[in-house]
Amino acid sequence: MKSALVYLTVIKLKNQLIGVVKSPAKLIYAIILIALFAVSAFSGQAMETEEFRNPQELVAIMTLFYTAMFLMVFASGSTTNTPMFTLSDVTLLFPAPLSSNKILSYGLVRQLGLSLILGFFILFQYSWMHGVYGVEPLQLLLIIVGYGLTLFFAQLSAMAVYTRTSGMAKAGKIARYCVFGIAALYGILAVLTCREELLSLANGGSVEPLLASGSAFFATLPGLLFPVTGWSAGLIGSLFSGNWPLAGLFAVLLVALFCLLLGLILTCKNNYYEDVLQTAETAQSAITAQKEGQLNEVVPKNVRVGKTGLNKGWGASAIYYKHRVENRRSGVFFFSNGSLIFAAIIIAMSFFMRDGGILGVFAFATYMQLFTVALGRFNRELIKPYIYLIPEPPLKKLLYAIKESLITDGWEAALIFIIVGLITGAAPLDIVLCIVARITFALLFTAGNVLVERVFGMITSKALIFFFYFLVLILMTVPGIILGVVLSFVFPALEMAAVLLGMSAANIAISVVVLWLCRNLLQYAELNSR
Repeated sequence: MKSALVYLTVIKLKNQLIGVVKSPAKLIYAIILIALFAVSAFSGQAMETEEFRNPQELVAIMTLFYTAMFLMVFASGSTTNTPMFTLSDVTLLFPAPLSSNKILSYGLVRQLGLSLILGFFILFQYSWMHGVYGVEPLQLLLIIVGYGLTLFFAQLSAMAVYTRTSGMAKAGKIARYCVFGIAALYGILAVLTCREELLSLANGGSVEPLLASGSAFFATLPGLLFPVTGWSAGLIGSLFSGNWPLAGLFAVLLVALFCLLLGLILTCKNNYYEDVLQTAETAQSAITAQKEGQLNEVVPKNVRVGKTGLNKGWGASAIYYKHRVENRRSGVFFFSNGSLIFAAIIIAMSFFMRDGGILGVFAFATYMQLFTVALGRFNRELIKPYIYLIPEPPLKKLLYAIKESLITDGWEAALIFIIVGLITGAAPLDIVLCIVARITFALLFTAGNVLVERVFGMITSKALIFFFYFLVLILMTVPGIILGVVLSFVFPALEMAAVLLGMSAANIAISVVVLWLCRNLLQYAELNSR
C-alpha cells in the first residue's frame, strides 16, 4: 500500500473491528443496538398510515435540526480547537516526513467519518418517520448523511475561525457574532414570512396554516439558501423528490464552501500543530479517565460568578444549595443549557406529532429523558470526595444530592407540557397528569442511576455500565406500563388518565424501594470505584 495515511486508516478500522468482535461487552452492546433498531423498524411498519403528511414538513424538520446542531458545534469549536487528532495520531504523523496539508486532509476525512457515526441515533427515529412521512430505509440513511455533513462543516468552520483568529480574542468574537447574527436574521425572515399566520394563531386561529407556511419557507427557496444547514437539507430533500438540478445546485454550494474553508485553513500562517498537541492531550486524559471508570467534568473557561457563597445549608443540605449556585452560574433560571435544548426539541417535535395527541409526545419526551438523566449532575458529584466526607447519614446525603435535579425536572416538565398541551389541544387534566408522570419518570430514572452505581459501580467498562443502565431502566419501567394498561381496561372512561396514573403510582413505589435499598451508596467511596 503506497500511501502511509491510507495504510494507517485501514489498520485502525481493522483493529476497531477486531476489538468489537473480541470484546464481549462491546459485542453485546452492538447486538442490543441492532435489536432495538429492528424493533423500531418493525413498529414503523406497523404504524404506517394510509395518508402521509406533507413531505415539506420533513425537510423543514431537517433544516431546523441541522441548524441547531451546526450552531451548537460551531459555538463550542470556534473557542477551542476541534479534537481532530488523537494522541496516537500526533505521535505517529507529526514526526513523519509528511506535509502538514496531507496530515490535515487525513484529519478532515477522519472527522467526516466520526460525524456520520454520530448520526447513528437517528436510526431509532425510523418508526415515527416512516409512519408519518413514509420514510424508507434508504431515505433515512440520506438524512444521516445530511446530519454528518452538517457536523463536518460546523467543525470545519469552527477550525477555520479558530486558526484565523488564534491569539486575537476580539476578532474571534466578531467572527462568532457574524455567524449568529446571520442566523438571527434568518429567524427574523422566517417570522416575517409567517407573520399573517402568527397573528391568526394569536387571535385564536388554527396552527395548521402556520405549520404549512413555516414548512414551505424552510423547505423551499429562499429558505434553503441558509449556508450549510439549508444546503444540506435542500440536497437531501431534492434527492427525495428527484429534483436533480436543485440537488446539483446545493452540492455545488457545499463543495465551494468546503474549498473556501479549506483554503482559509491551509493558507493561514498560524501553525496548528501546537493547538492540536494541547487538544489531543486533553482528549487523551478524558479517555484515560473513562477507562479507569471515572468521569471528567467539563468546566467552562468563563463562568458568571455573581454573588458568592451558599448563604444557606448545613451538613448534607449544603449539597443542594451548592447545586443551586451551579445552576445559577451555568444556566438560565432553573434550567441548564442542555435542558433548554432538549425542551426546545420536544416542543418543536410536538408540532409534527400533534395528530397522535399529547400521549405520543409524552412517549417521545420520556425517551429523551433517558439521556438527560444519564448526563445529569449526580454522576459528576460522585467523582468528588466531599460528598463522602460529610458526617451525615448516607441516605440523607443521597436525597439532598438528587433534590435539585428533581425540582428542576418538575419545572422543566411544567414548561414542556403546558406548551405541548396548547399545541396538541389536550385537556387540562391530561396536561397536569403528563407533568406528574414526567416527574415520576425523572425520579424513576434517577433511582435507576443510583441502583446501577450501587450494584455495578466497581465495573470500569463504560460500555457495560451503559448497557446495564438501559437494561435496569427497562425492567423498572415495565411494572408501570403494565399497571397503566390494566387500569385503562378496568376504567375505560378514564382512558389516557388511567395509563398516566398507573405509571406514576408504580414509578413512585419502585423509586422509593430502590432508593431505600441503595441508601448506603455514599457511605464509602470504594462502593462505586470513585
